[in-house]
Formats: sequence, C-alpha cells, structure tokens
Amino acid sequence: MIYTERDKLAVIEWDGGADTVSFDALAQVMLERPANMIYCVSKEILYGIISMGDIARWDDLETDAFLRGGIIRLNKYITNVILVYPCIIFEKKRRLFEYFNDYLLSQGIKVKCIRHSEVVQFLGTVGYMLFTDEDEMRAMHTLHTYIWSKVFGRTKFSTYKQFLGEIRYDITQEEMNRYLIDMTRQGIYVLNLIFECNANNSEYYKALNSELQKKYDAIGQVSVNKVYPDMRVEFFDDLYSEKYADSITHIRYQVETISGLKMLKDCQSEFYNVKNGERYTYGSPKYWEKTIYFVGPCYIYGHHTEDKYTIESFLQKRLNKTGYKIKVVNCGSIYSAQNTSYAWMRIKSLPLRKGDIIVYGDCRFDGITQLNLLNVCKEHNIPAKWMTNAVRHCNHKINSVYADAIYDALTSVLAEDVLEQGKPLENKEDFIQTMYIERYFKDFIPNEYSKVGTIVMNCNPFTYGHRYLIEQALEQAGFLIIFVVEEDRSLFSFNERFAMVYEGVRDLNNVKVVPSGPFILSQTTFPEYFIKTTDEELIENVENDIRIFGERIAPYLNIKYRFVGDEPEDIVTNEYNLAMKRILPKNGIELVEIPRKEQNGKFISASLVRKCLEEQDLKKLEELVPESVRRIIFERNY
Repeated sequence: MIYTERDKLAVIEWDGGADTVSFDALAQVMLERPANMIYCVSKEILYGIISMGDIARWDDLETDAFLRGGIIRLNKYITNVILVYPCIIFEKKRRLFEYFNDYLLSQGIKVKCIRHSEVVQFLGTVGYMLFTDEDEMRAMHTLHTYIWSKVFGRTKFSTYKQFLGEIRYDITQEEMNRYLIDMTRQGIYVLNLIFECNANNSEYYKALNSELQKKYDAIGQVSVNKVYPDMRVEFFDDLYSEKYADSITHIRYQVETISGLKMLKDCQSEFYNVKNGERYTYGSPKYWEKTIYFVGPCYIYGHHTEDKYTIESFLQKRLNKTGYKIKVVNCGSIYSAQNTSYAWMRIKSLPLRKGDIIVYGDCRFDGITQLNLLNVCKEHNIPAKWMTNAVRHCNHKINSVYADAIYDALTSVLAEDVLEQGKPLENKEDFIQTMYIERYFKDFIPNEYSKVGTIVMNCNPFTYGHRYLIEQALEQAGFLIIFVVEEDRSLFSFNERFAMVYEGVRDLNNVKVVPSGPFILSQTTFPEYFIKTTDEELIENVENDIRIFGERIAPYLNIKYRFVGDEPEDIVTNEYNLAMKRILPKNGIELVEIPRKEQNGKFISASLVRKCLEEQDLKKLEELVPESVRRIIFERNY
C-alpha cells in the first residue's frame, strides 16, 4: 500500500444528510483535483468512495505503451498538441510533465500547456489532449463525456504512454484501397463490411437512431457503447440472467501493442478467451483447406458477447454444418473503425495463402466486394433493443444475422478452387523491416560502425551482472544494440524492465536500447523460454527464433557479434546458446560468450535479486542492482 496524506486526495466534504452526490459537486472537485477516486468524508468518517469506473467504463483503456527514452520518432504530421498541467502537489508528476514537454518540443511539436479548467475550451480544436497522469485523464474524460456530455470532435484524450506507444505508420485510405486490391490479384478474396446509409435503408436508419436515443433518454444516461443495468433484460434477450449479464458486461477487452501491432491481449476466462492475439472461435476444425480472417473493430471481435456468440463462431458453425473445411480466425481488436493503419498492420501480419479470405470492417473501398450490414439490419427489421448506441454495437442475435449474411456473400468463393491454392503469397515487402526495423532504427546508420554487436536481455530485474556483460561487450564492439524482451511474462513488466536497462546504461556511449518486438525471444517465436519447458518443439522453436534474427534482422543492422553470458544452470537458455553457436556463423555473426560476474563466490543473477526481494534483504539488494533499479523496485512498494 502507498500512503497518501488526506490533503492530497480528491475529497468531497459530506454532511451525511443524503445518500447521493450531485454531478455539480463531483465536477467542482474533479476540476480542482482530477483523480480516479473521490472520497466522501465527514470529519473523521469515510462515507463512501466514487471511482471513475462508477460513472464510465474504463475496461478498454490501453496503458501498455511506455516512454522509451526518445527512441520513438513522432509522426511528422503531428505538429501541435495540448498538454495539461498535472496537480502541482505531486512532485513526481511535475517532473514528468516537464520532461514530456521538453521531449515534445525537441521533436519539433508545438505544445500549448493548459490547466484542467481550460480543457473544455479546446475540445474539437486539436488532435491530442495529453496528460502525464492516467488517473487525471480518466477524471477529465469522464467529466466531459458522462457528466457534461461535451462533443470531443477530433480531439483524442491520451496519456503520454499511449501517445508515444501508438503506431507511427501512415497509410491513407487510398493506399489501403490499393493494398487490398493487390491482395485480390494475388489470390486473396476480400469482403468489405460497411454500414452505409442509402435510399434503400434511410427511413429504417432514421427511425432506428431515434429509438436508440429514446432508450438512453428513458434511463437518463448519455448515449455510449455501454449496456446499462436498465437495458440488460432486452439486450441479452433469451440469454438473460443477472449473473450472466453481469459477467459479460464486466469482460475486460484489453489490447497490447507490440512493435506497432495492436492485438487483443491474451486472456483465459469462462466467456472470453484470447491466444496469440486471436479471440477463440467455437468449432474450429482440426484440418482445413483455407482460412477466413476477420479484421476490424468492436463488432468484429465481438464486444458484449461471449466466445461462442461472436460473428466468427456463428459463421464457423454454419461452415461446419455445410461440410466446408474452412477455418475462421477472429483478428479483431480495439481501435477506431476508420483507423486503416492498425488494420493494415494486422493484415500484413497474417500468414496468408492463396485462396484465403479476408473479411474487413469497416471503411468503404472501391473495387472491393461490399456487404452493407445496414441493409441486412433493415431486411430483418433488427430492433434497437438489441443494440447499445449504434448498429455496430450489438448483441448475439444480431451477430448471428450478420454471420448468415456474410456466409451468403461468400457462397460463390467458399468452394472455389484457386490456382495454386494454399501456396504462400509472394512477399514483395519485407514485413519485419516494415514492422520493426523502420520503427526503431529509422535514424540508425549501421555502416558508420565496423563492429556492431548485440545483446538480448530479459532483465527481470536489471543487475550489476547485466551491466558487467554490457561493459565487456562494448570493449569488443564499436556499437551495441540491447534488445529488451518485450513479452510481459516476467515478475517485472516490460515497462519496468525497459526503464531499468535504459537508466542502467544511460552513462554509456554507443549503446541503443530497444524493445525486442514480436520477432526476438517472443511468445510466438520461442514460447519455451517463458515457461522453461523442454518439450519436443524446443529445438525447432529455438532454431526458428535464431534464424529470424540472423537472416531477417541482423543484416539490416550490420550486426556482426551477439554477446551472451555463459549459462551453466538454465537448460532452456543453454540450449538456446548452443543453437546460436550452430546457426549464427552461417549468417556471418560471431557468438561471444562472456563469463558471468561473481560476487563472494556466487554469480550475480536476477533470480538472486528476486530472492532478496522475497526476504526483504535490502542490504544485499544494494550489492546486486544499481541505484536507478532500486528506485523502480521501491516504486512497486517492495
């Protein structure tokens, strides 16, 4: 627990004479001291706590990005932003604000700094409203959206973490259009889902929107994509029970962004399951001849529904029933429907083969087959009670109707044999270069250095042993690239581990610290590393991970050396090192094994540090990790 003094909390002085709090009282406190929690207090008695989650749904908030020491170059088209001052009573927030402001200015971005009370004046006039503190952002977003019902226009509320962690690739709708057409020429069928109002459906659409607004007016709530308690019985219809509705409405649809690829975060639960960024599809066949990939926003991944009632699961059931050997894959994620950059990156990551099908929602593209789902709704006279605030935000019954419509739209190509069906597409563009190299090494000129070396580190946490390995490597290499394992499968999060390494080598020259991305020691390329298992796929996955590094990453960066510490104990890591000795020389890379640093006859290891933390041996901890790492550790309240 972190102790915070009472005068630093957001507090409403309560007289105890009522059991509700007015929005006016909340607004006044939130403007003076925006926070995620507001405490109702009378003298020494705590009457209650109001969280922003009581007013607005914050399950979808993505906060996995990280301020990575300036290694990310900002989008050249972002020329000005609004930066909101934090509460001045928190010294740490002030320092972060100043650092972030200086960083934005150094990137050539015009920054206007305002106070919380001025936020409303700039809504709709700028692209980004940036906050250094997530709790303050939640409070201000909740205040303006759910209490004051203000129109945001094009303004996006964001924390510095989200802003700097966002994708930095620019692709226009026209470029996306050309890309999808090129996919069709290579033997991929593309079906574009749209919700387009036209002469055929305009009257239905107008009446539907009126009914949707009446629903929210009747319960006195702002029209947002949320199933309020008063709406549950009609929305969940035949599936309704209070327990079921409560379970579905509290599903945490979270995302993670790895090297620009925005995917649902892996999760296991009764109603919601995600693995490798793909939501579970019921009835997936063991053997299949072609694949249908769904890419797009909320209704694509199935918001407000359990796994077996997504569009994909309904479609898979229909395909199985009619005997098609086709697998349906749910690659939906949380992002704006109009953000073609995220969809483009997701499609480029798919292992497409000739004959496969992409179902993409939901911008209109010329020359691509369209399915107007608004026409489908009109045809079936879909009622407003099965939606939240829009036709896209729907329940399981509408998903079933959409799935049938998609099946009918694909009928002509489901059984179609494509020339060279099953053959991988020609890789005209290096996916790894686009996804990774250009993102983190845009300004790196590898030919300036004759000896570029690298170390891949997990650093759970960073120790003097890691520092020793880096110093020894720098004596042999003119420039050193440190890849920090980006998968969050460790005691310390990637954000914390990256900060530890970055701070731990700040004083060294010719060192670049970057995330490892999805291509180096990731859950996809080498899952055994994270679970320390020696299954039958160990050797295959080890070699695959190393080949990707040696053939697809090292040549771009002119890497000639890969440094590792010797590994006398960990079987999996030792197998990895042995495989590098076999494979890397074929790519012109020398593996250099450096003896590990000892202290008092024992190796300095991350596991030894973790043991000190368990035993709270702070004196021993000082001997194992730098002061910058101890600060990060203590922030976790060890």
